[in-house]
Amino acid sequence: MGRGVPAHVHAEAILSALLEARPAGLTIVQLVAATERTRAQVHTGLAHLRQVAAAKGLPPVTWDKTWGYRMLDDAPEVWIGYERAFFESVHHRVENFIAGILLPHQKKKPDDPYIRTVMAQMGAIESTLHLLANLE
Repeated sequence: MGRGVPAHVHAEAILSALLEARPAGLTIVQLVAATERTRAQVHTGLAHLRQVAAAKGLPPVTWDKTWGYRMLDDAPEVWIGYERAFFESVHHRVENFIAGILLPHQKKKPDDPYIRTVMAQMGAIESTLHLLANLE
């Protein structure tokens, strides 16, 4: 498959491979082999497929270490697990951004209205992500 192929073409090949493999999943290596695409093309296709899946009435594309990429019709526990892992990952990145970038800024300019507003908003974002990652 050459360069310049649109993302939706890769997404269709990935969709076909994932639907054929159900309920099992496919690793990235297996998707590369099954679709005869490069790793980058598979990632491009996965990103596009995730964007259009809901509009097409498809289940979400999830990933985990055990199963790889999957599309399961009726598996809210899988969807929730993937969503929680996403929120946890983003929460970790936000925490690191606050600790490594925003706190030093705040220490240098504690009276700056900009950093006070940013810290308040980022604290709310961090709190929300933590809640979502641990919601029962």
